[in-house]
Amino acid sequence: MRRAGNRLVTVLAATALAAAAAGPALACDLSPAAVDANRAQAVRAYIPAWQNAGPITGRAEQCSNGRIRDYLCKNVELLSFTPQSQLGGGSSAGPVWPWTDPETKKQYVVFCRDNGVSFVNVDDPLKPVYLGNLPANAQASIWCDVRVYRNLAYVGKDVSTGNGIQIFDLTRLRGVTAPQTFKHDVVWSQGFSKVHTIWIDEKTATMYLSGGELCGKRVAVVSLASPLAPKQVGCAGTTTYSHEIALDNDYRGPDSRYHGRQIAYNFTGFGKRFEIIDITDKASPKVLGGATYPEANFPHQGFPTGDGKYLHMNDELVSNAGGSRTYIWDIQKLDAPRLVGIDRTSRGEFTPHNGYTVGDRHIQASYNGGLRILSTAGAAGARAEELGYLDVAPRTNASGFESVIFAAPYLKNNVIAVSSMGVGLFLVRATGAAAVTPGSAGPAAIHPVPAT
Repeated sequence: MRRAGNRLVTVLAATALAAAAAGPALACDLSPAAVDANRAQAVRAYIPAWQNAGPITGRAEQCSNGRIRDYLCKNVELLSFTPQSQLGGGSSAGPVWPWTDPETKKQYVVFCRDNGVSFVNVDDPLKPVYLGNLPANAQASIWCDVRVYRNLAYVGKDVSTGNGIQIFDLTRLRGVTAPQTFKHDVVWSQGFSKVHTIWIDEKTATMYLSGGELCGKRVAVVSLASPLAPKQVGCAGTTTYSHEIALDNDYRGPDSRYHGRQIAYNFTGFGKRFEIIDITDKASPKVLGGATYPEANFPHQGFPTGDGKYLHMNDELVSNAGGSRTYIWDIQKLDAPRLVGIDRTSRGEFTPHNGYTVGDRHIQASYNGGLRILSTAGAAGARAEELGYLDVAPRTNASGFESVIFAAPYLKNNVIAVSSMGVGLFLVRATGAAAVTPGSAGPAAIHPVPAT
């Protein structure tokens, strides 16, 4: 038994080291010393995954005395955990995005992995069911993104060897009772092979691609009028790179000059700038305003508050010495965004990744900090009070690019789908003070309203 256990730890340590070696490339090349530090950190972070290598299903596990099993927690309950080894494998993972079948009303998630995407029935979050794998179209890549339009999943990878956008008809999941290996319905790759992030606006049938070859790595505007035959119709943004956008397709915020317009919030990464774009005219978008900030390094992603007055943003490469940082912008004048200030947590120096706002809660994937649930109520004073969390890498809260990369808060009943790189899929429910206030789901224009 001891010998087998040592062998398991050795294998998992090798997996963690491989993921750590890839991890820094999520944003930039690091020095050899920095790579070694990330590897050591990854080993510490992955210890809970070794201890809980099997699935956790069947009943909700409550946060008691600040813990769920080996995980640190506050105002959450763990509904289930499925190891990545049981979701198609691979050494890394990325975004996870929901789909509700309009016919059966069942809920599913599409889980991005370096070597493909997984389809999981999460209608009963206590007993998720893995339905199968869509392998990557080309080579594996740690950068994967997925979004859904109607009943189609659009999957992109940031890889230079012909991946394109895989399009998959999600209605094919109906009636599936055993895991399958699926093939995409269509691959769209006219004039490009890679993309870093995807945003889809269902109202206008438009897809926005960031960080790919189209538009010189700016925002590519793509019509989905023919969903299986996308067509590029424009480019947006002023810098040489866009990492990601968020879109309000029917702006009703405080700047009445732009009511009814489609407003994109553009995070330019290497451009070191946050931009606001009127993207109503797809062929000729107009940059309304933009700003940088003194320590700008890689403005990565952000999301407006429900009232449209403020926006919470993360910078993936800024130093977090002194505390993990969330940047809060005043966007009440779309042509003159203003940095209100920086909320610095004292809980660690973990690197915030993607964050999405539902009602007055900002749901943030925070790498080694795990899932963090923040209040947006203090945005005017640059405060983002932490209301809840699930730290699935409790051995470290240091900066780096391991553990939780994405948290999707768009499932029914306050359920959040949490993606941990190389570890698996956690389904978590926010409770108590961290739960979304009933009736405060926020504008449907900027995100899918959570199902009820």
